[in-house]
Amino acid sequence: MIAGQWSKRKGPAVRLHLLTWPDVEAYLSRSTGIILPVGSTEQHGLNGLIGTDSLCAEAVANGIGEAAEAVVTPPLWSTPAQFNLGFPGTVSIRASTLSLLVSDIVGSLVKTGFRKIYVVNAHGANLAPINAALHDLRAADDRLSFRVKSWWSYPETNALRHTLYGEAEGVHATPSEVAITKTLYPSRIGTRAEPPARLLPADVRADLAGDNHPNAAAHRAEYPDGRVGSDPALSTAEDGATLLASAVREGAEDYRRFVG
Repeated sequence: MIAGQWSKRKGPAVRLHLLTWPDVEAYLSRSTGIILPVGSTEQHGLNGLIGTDSLCAEAVANGIGEAAEAVVTPPLWSTPAQFNLGFPGTVSIRASTLSLLVSDIVGSLVKTGFRKIYVVNAHGANLAPINAALHDLRAADDRLSFRVKSWWSYPETNALRHTLYGEAEGVHATPSEVAITKTLYPSRIGTRAEPPARLLPADVRADLAGDNHPNAAAHRAEYPDGRVGSDPALSTAEDGATLLASAVREGAEDYRRFVG
């Protein structure tokens, strides 16, 4: 009876917080995969939302979960962002703290029966600490499998954002992520006038990969409005819907291959 109840759970009920423990137990009888979205809480320019990364990670993860009928956890919203602490509203934790959080959360999931952990990431600085924690967990328990994917890294989605914005995609407060939030929360996006975008050479963008930024004071001095080589004014809600649909489609395909 309980196992049959899972098949009736569609749409939002795929989210872990909207399930009961019998629902989860029934789900585990057919799949041990789970999706963990990880974002951040940091400034995203003059008009981008502080929760942009968490909102993008959650939207992509929930879309994948609904398409693949997989359970999705609530997003991890507080992650390393020390370079943005010069901007009010940013919340940052140490990279070691994120590793510990991921270790405890995933360790709990494994103890309760999950084996395949699929991370949907939306913040470059998260990648190293997340991977470190998951590698250590797998070394201690070879039942664990994991995959970490940044939503923008799916091949067609990555090509799409560069087709749409070219060099203006930049590094931070990118038009692609702001576009997704315009789709999700159109009334919340600001309309403050922005100075002309200062685009960055390819080698500088490469050096900043993984959020390899200086300390907070130096970062704000270099990028006083919070944008890093990007022009989020180019973003539209229509672009956001296209990007989100692309990431969900590619992510669902990738998740299905992962869980096998």
